[in-house]
Amino acid sequence: MFKSKNIFLTFFIAVFVLILNVCVFAAPYVNFKITYDGKTYTYNKERVYLYVNSKPVENLPLEPIILDDYTLVPARETFEKIGAEVTWIKDTEQVQIVYKDMVVLMKINDANATVNGQLFKMGIPPKLINGKTMIPVRFVSEAIGLNVEWNNDTRIINISEKVVQDTTTETTTIQTTTTAPEPDIVIESIHMPDSDERTFSIYANKKIEKFEQVILEDGSVAIDIYNSKNNINKTSMDSVTEFVSNVTIENKENNITRFIFKTKSSVLNNNFLSEDGKILYVNFGGNPITKIEALNDEDNDILKIYGEFAPDVNITKSETTKIINIEIKNAAIVNLSENIKDTKYIDSFDYSKSTDVVVNIEIALKEDANFSYKKQDNMAIVTIGKNASNDTNNSNNNNGNEPNGNITSSRQFKIEKKSSVPVNINNIKHTDNYVDKEYILTFDKDITQLISLGEHQVNNELVDKIIVENVSGVTQLVFKCKKITAINVTEDSSYIYINMLLPKEKYKNIVVIDPGHGAQDPGTSGNGFVEKDINLAIALKLNNLFEQNPDVKAYFTRLSDVYPSYNDRTNMSNEVGDMFVSIHQNASGNGGSSPNGTETYYLNPNTSSSGLTSKAMAEIFQKNLLEDLGLLDRKIKTANFIVLRNNKMPAILCEIGFLSNPSDASKLGKDEFQQKVAQSIYDSTLEVFEKYPSKR
Repeated sequence: MFKSKNIFLTFFIAVFVLILNVCVFAAPYVNFKITYDGKTYTYNKERVYLYVNSKPVENLPLEPIILDDYTLVPARETFEKIGAEVTWIKDTEQVQIVYKDMVVLMKINDANATVNGQLFKMGIPPKLINGKTMIPVRFVSEAIGLNVEWNNDTRIINISEKVVQDTTTETTTIQTTTTAPEPDIVIESIHMPDSDERTFSIYANKKIEKFEQVILEDGSVAIDIYNSKNNINKTSMDSVTEFVSNVTIENKENNITRFIFKTKSSVLNNNFLSEDGKILYVNFGGNPITKIEALNDEDNDILKIYGEFAPDVNITKSETTKIINIEIKNAAIVNLSENIKDTKYIDSFDYSKSTDVVVNIEIALKEDANFSYKKQDNMAIVTIGKNASNDTNNSNNNNGNEPNGNITSSRQFKIEKKSSVPVNINNIKHTDNYVDKEYILTFDKDITQLISLGEHQVNNELVDKIIVENVSGVTQLVFKCKKITAINVTEDSSYIYINMLLPKEKYKNIVVIDPGHGAQDPGTSGNGFVEKDINLAIALKLNNLFEQNPDVKAYFTRLSDVYPSYNDRTNMSNEVGDMFVSIHQNASGNGGSSPNGTETYYLNPNTSSSGLTSKAMAEIFQKNLLEDLGLLDRKIKTANFIVLRNNKMPAILCEIGFLSNPSDASKLGKDEFQQKVAQSIYDSTLEVFEKYPSKR
């Protein structure tokens, strides 16, 4: 009986151990605290197993850690196993790795490294984590000539020496890892952006689980997509973008597809997946934010934000809390250093909400204050204090108030009537020079008996000042605005009232039209035509149509051969628009003349309060363009164009036709066909607003 109990107990223990081992293998998660960059986090991810020459490295002081999709490993314990010499230089916080004739030198929190004295940029800098030097394993391994293999099923990363087979012996035994199974992910296509775009889009048939960036010896950016098979026929494609000249595709061992972006200069790039993980966006040309300084000059606090070039900032101030928000688009925090001295108004600032493409800085104030902003060299300089001009100051401001009391409130300017100078407000001509932030009211006579010539200060959140002048015997009021402003003129028996409004306070339906490219950016070309010119010609005809319709207000990002920045285009849309339409022309990426037709792009849903989405909008425009123009249907597509990505409104981009195709180009070059395009876009806009009327 006792013996049977022992047998049962032994069997029970064996089964329990077996179950425990199976459970551990099935759910290899680790959970522990890590501290770096002055903050402590809970690390809870699938475990990564480190192997060197196919043998496990055990008893590590800190296990491999994945940060931002990059694997960091302990420097000394990893690379001394392969025979490298690892040296920690305490005074400069540098780690040096010497392997054969290769020397790699890196610094904590610095993405720049040198390999045999040549500068390279890493995807992630080395980190001091829990006091241990952790370095990016793939960069260092490939820099010193080692192989790096990753098995997604076993979570093993193996570093090995490159093996040269000895053909002088009859048999050679080489220890290798198991052949990788057939990959699940198929890379189907890559979208090559136009010259005014910065983002390449790599499309897969299913979710991309892992990708990694490597900076190659010539400075090119390599993106490795794991567990993938390339199905793109072309292996080399030229790029027309500002920062990349060529893209090549390689099939590497262990089911890795590598995209190599040949960069024209050293430039920050950001990589991120679409929501479903099927599209990998590779964005170049963002502004790295590297330093923040704050000090007090006795009167005001001065905040300096440093980038590779002067950051374009959008600043807002909360009306209910003492918070100033600074947003910098197309930017990312890179090795940020802080130099904060005694400040009078700034209590603290937080940039933890920043992403790979947008830097958000939230400033908490000790007491209420205004702000102003300017760009200088590679800095954005924000002045915070009582005397700083505040773009969001909504209080009544009577600075410069005239003796005759023209300024009645922060948003209204009044002119007292006189019987000797009758004025019919219906005869006042409105000229909205919104691109220049100027609005002009032209009266049909000289009214300087009612209002004095010269400058009348307003300084509310919309208008800085009003300039009264006489031109050819009639009086003009020129409103110098801080942002796009709408004007309504009303009257009673005693006064004419000029009301300064936000556009959405005056207009029920607003569309922002963006004729792509312009000035120094010609866009694509073909068959004797240049894209920027075709886009502008269509826009001018479209503007004439909208000017005849009081029910829809159309703002254009350009109506001449100028080049609005990406921020200018999307900022206008986000500030005033209900919807956004970008007009473009296409061209074959390989120089062929056969591709032709119309396609419409959208990206984010951007659902409006009326229920309109970017996709629904794209469907309406594509349908009408096909019916009205008779070109080939190239369907509705998604792409990470910056004017779509940065829009908060429902937004689309219409590629009307191919300038590289003789048939499309000959049509697009004709005035009557351009009028058809304008009419189709106009009709589509009206249809959208009819189906999805604004709630205003």
